Amino acid sequence: MRIEFDDGTLLLRDAPDAVPHAEWDDRVDEYRAQARFYRSIRDWAGTWTDSQSSDGQLELQQSTQPDIDIKDEARAYPDLALTPSVQIEPRDYQQAALDAWCKQGRQGSVVLPTGSGKTFLGIQAIADAGVATLVVVPTIDLMNQWHATLTNAFGDQLSAGVGVLGGGSHDVTAITVTTYDSAYRYINEYGDRFGLLVVDEVHHLPAPTYQQIPEMTIAPYRLGLTATYERADDKHEVLKELIGPVVYEEAVDDLTGEFLSEYETIHLSVELTEAERDTYDEEYQLYRDYVDSHEFDLWKEEGYQKFLRRTSYDPEGRRALIAKQRAEEIARTAEKKLDTLDNLIKRHHDDRVIIFTANNEFAYDISKEFIVPCITHQTKTDERTEILERFRAGEYSMLATSQVLDEGIDVPAANVGIILSGSASKRQYAQRLGRILRPTDDRQPARLYEIIAANTKENYVSQRRRQGVSSDADS
Repeated sequence: MRIEFDDGTLLLRDAPDAVPHAEWDDRVDEYRAQARFYRSIRDWAGTWTDSQSSDGQLELQQSTQPDIDIKDEARAYPDLALTPSVQIEPRDYQQAALDAWCKQGRQGSVVLPTGSGKTFLGIQAIADAGVATLVVVPTIDLMNQWHATLTNAFGDQLSAGVGVLGGGSHDVTAITVTTYDSAYRYINEYGDRFGLLVVDEVHHLPAPTYQQIPEMTIAPYRLGLTATYERADDKHEVLKELIGPVVYEEAVDDLTGEFLSEYETIHLSVELTEAERDTYDEEYQLYRDYVDSHEFDLWKEEGYQKFLRRTSYDPEGRRALIAKQRAEEIARTAEKKLDTLDNLIKRHHDDRVIIFTANNEFAYDISKEFIVPCITHQTKTDERTEILERFRAGEYSMLATSQVLDEGIDVPAANVGIILSGSASKRQYAQRLGRILRPTDDRQPARLYEIIAANTKENYVSQRRRQGVSSDADS
């Protein structure tokens, strides 16, 4: 039997009917399988081993399948002997995570809080696996950060340097970093060139298009990294098949004190003004009346989707949706939130503060009102880099942002976070908390303030997103 990589699949020439994971392809009169089953098929045939010969190549064992000679023409990735240029002793939990991953056959996901060194763990895994590696990340900003880190760690050991696939670059080398979107576009072409697949923020991978990335690569070693593994739609379950099981996990509270800052979360409730209350109640009641009259089960995703579909053709439904959005906007931007923010800014004038909002417009309003720099999805890369560098250097002590800093971007250490508005997502809340947990020299506890509008839907939203995270104070 000859194994070939063919456009993101394995073509199994002269394969027996017993070959696993394969389907007959009438177009070529041969069996074909998804590329992800490369290791499983090699293992079934008795030709998979992690042991290396003196020249560094994986050795082929004698086939355990009678009368089957295996010829592997699918693998196009090289072995690499890499040592991180900066030798830093792994923290106990990082070493435990690496050991657990290796014990699982170098397959699976590691769940660690934001700021706990997931990128460092990725570097250690690349060195341990010793094969060409593709690192997949969700954004161009994160791609650039990984490229810089990989170059610092291995650049002088790679003749072609660290490759970049995405953001206008198309340079594929033995160690390459790419975005989800670019990986999805090109994985059928390069899926045979990497032995290790590292997926950062792996909770994004269950999206239908992104699932093709692990499906169409032969990489026998796979590592998923995230701070927030579980998804509300339960689609994280598919990651066990595509990447491997969760092999190691640490919660925020497990690492606070020694490795992350101690923290307290403080929830402040403000009243709407009389005018805001009247408008909020009127708009929200209009929305609730419509929902109740049609018996939408909004507690379930399909119920809310049914409501949205109806608003596309029912004028009353459309008005109800607009009423809901208006009510939410009133709660998000309540006047007394700004008064409370003003007090907090004065109280923490000597701290590093990040102010979080739910949308760009409110972030810009905060920036203008309090004369603080602002970062949103619209902020150009050069400007964003300059703002973060000045924040790191202490030239700026505060900055406002929408959702762009929730995930991925390496944000300089801050010790105070203020949430003015956000979603019910536990993932978003955990990511925002993680932004203020990097230990500081004075070891003072970090503080995360959450300002919500009393007697609005924000109370429910706040309770939902705080599930599983310690809470210390309410007022």
